[in-house]
Amino acid sequence: MGIIRLKNFLMLLLSTLILGVLMGGASAAFLTLLEWVTAAREQHLFLVAFLPAVGVLTAFVYHKFGKNSQRGNNLIIDSVHKQAHVPFRMAFFTFTFTILTHLTGGSVGREGTAVQIGGTLANKIGNFFKLNEKMKPIFILSGISAGFGSVFGTPLAGAFFGMEMCFIGKLSYEALLPCFITSFTADYVTRLFGVSHAAYEIQAVPAISLYNIAVVIAASCVFGLTGRLFAVSVHKLKGLYAKLMKQYALRAFAGSLIVLAVMFSFNTVKYDGLSTWMISAGFRGEVHFFDPVLKFVMTVLSLGAGFQGGEVTPLFDMGASLGGLIGQAAHVSPSLLAALGLISVFGCAANTPLTTIMLGIELFGAAAMPYYVVAALISYYVSGHNGIYSSQLIHTSKYHRQEHAGQTLETVGNRSLLDLLRKHRRGGHYSDE
Repeated sequence: MGIIRLKNFLMLLLSTLILGVLMGGASAAFLTLLEWVTAAREQHLFLVAFLPAVGVLTAFVYHKFGKNSQRGNNLIIDSVHKQAHVPFRMAFFTFTFTILTHLTGGSVGREGTAVQIGGTLANKIGNFFKLNEKMKPIFILSGISAGFGSVFGTPLAGAFFGMEMCFIGKLSYEALLPCFITSFTADYVTRLFGVSHAAYEIQAVPAISLYNIAVVIAASCVFGLTGRLFAVSVHKLKGLYAKLMKQYALRAFAGSLIVLAVMFSFNTVKYDGLSTWMISAGFRGEVHFFDPVLKFVMTVLSLGAGFQGGEVTPLFDMGASLGGLIGQAAHVSPSLLAALGLISVFGCAANTPLTTIMLGIELFGAAAMPYYVVAALISYYVSGHNGIYSSQLIHTSKYHRQEHAGQTLETVGNRSLLDLLRKHRRGGHYSDE
């Protein structure tokens, strides 16, 4: 029995190393191409005119050949919970169409692509090594870690993200070693290819005082509400498009035209793509009120129309600019509030509080750790049972009086909507706290 366990462990270790190397190479290629197409779009703004064509092409390929790939990160989560089949083509599709989306100005991120590639590779390699039913879900979590850690250059946060992403209220300790191995290996390989990541610094960490803590608490509530509103808005817009337009190509075309219309009507070209300039502006305390608002609108419209990419970098942008804005108004270190906004708006939308804290430590150092903890936990609770990953399984409810354990966010959202309709018909009141 001991020999069998040792054999399984060694096989898992070998698999994680192979996965980390492959994911590191994939992230290096992806980030390099992303940099090229971003520069091309900024130099040739006429490329945004091709956004509707990319939208329709994306919808067509996923509809005709995707084999459920359009579920994106949620399919990766389903492969952990339900052993759902993940087609290998998913990695190629998300890679290609994310690059095309950035080339033509869609306001999307990069985490979704990296996590999907990592999850797809994990499924494929797990099948090749014939990992058993207990080991394969763990291996898929390590693929998620490899994708996140390598694409952002944050292997520590990546390791925790893989252990947290699929559940709410649970850390998958059984995946700890594989997640750390793949995340750090993938990040190391990515850096070997010469890929570098932007660095941001908290200029001053103010002493803990009643006023500073009050500002951070208030800001954290705003971050939580922003993450909650973002997740709900994307899901509702997708649902609205599906209800109004049954034909997938028409839906993609109309959604793309709306993105273009807003882009030119409100001159939001600078909010296209990754828009990481917003993070720098937030840290300098040079943010305008409409910066986070317009990035929010452009990202919701782009993701709602079905464009590939992800949500995390836009959430970083919104959080950092919103935090910088609050810091300016409250006369508390804008760079500190920008850092808290960056990690918290993402963390509460993804429902990953420990990843949020680790991300703060990894990106900005441990000096502000008490503030990271306050911001991460408060925003996590304020965001409620909402999130950007509708297949997340609620292991432990955020609120003791809610009976949502064992359900997915999608199920809870649908049930909440039905309860709201019933209450409305009875003339009652409803709260989904």
